[in-house]
Order: sequence, then C-alpha cells, then structure tokens
Amino acid sequence: MQSHRDWLLAQHGSVCAYCGTETPDHAITLDHVRPRRGQTAYDRPDNLVLACKDCNCAKADTPLVAFLMQRRSRGVFLLHYGEHLSEPLRELARQASERPLIAKD
Repeated sequence: MQSHRDWLLAQHGSVCAYCGTETPDHAITLDHVRPRRGQTAYDRPDNLVLACKDCNCAKADTPLVAFLMQRRSRGVFLLHYGEHLSEPLRELARQASERPLIAKD
C-alpha cells in the first residue's frame, strides 16, 4: 500500500506546498495542515501536504489561517499544491491568497 507521503510525491514531486521550493525527496517533510494537537482525524489525506523543513518548522502548531496570513504567497502555493485538501482548507488558502496587501509605514 502506498503511503500518503509517497502518493503526494507522485502527485506533486518534492515541492513545498507553502513556498514552492523544490526539495530533495529524502528531505521533504509531511505536514499536517491542521495541526495535530487536539485533532482526531489529522492523518487523513485531505489534511496532509509536503513541506520543506523551513516551512514545516515555521508553521509547527500554528493555526493555518495565522500561518497563511503571515505571507500571502503561501495561500497561492497551497491552492496549487493542495487541490486534494478538504474544501474548508482550500477556502482558507483562497481567502489568504486574495487578501489585499497592507502597506507598511
């Protein structure tokens, strides 16, 4: 039986779902889009993506919406590499990718 990680590698290659960085197959990590803490069905395929070590560590147990809002491009990449995700997760990514940029003073 093919693992979730192997299935994602076959679908997308070893590309980070949050930043689009190509990473060697052996170094790409499996990330739970909704953090594992407090979740009962966190290992479902519609909650898993491949992520580079930097993004996986930066996200850690951060709620998805907070992580996506830190950098608009994360929502864009997640929409592209996460078409297998549940509709609520795709909607969060869509909203984050379309939010207006806030000018910094």
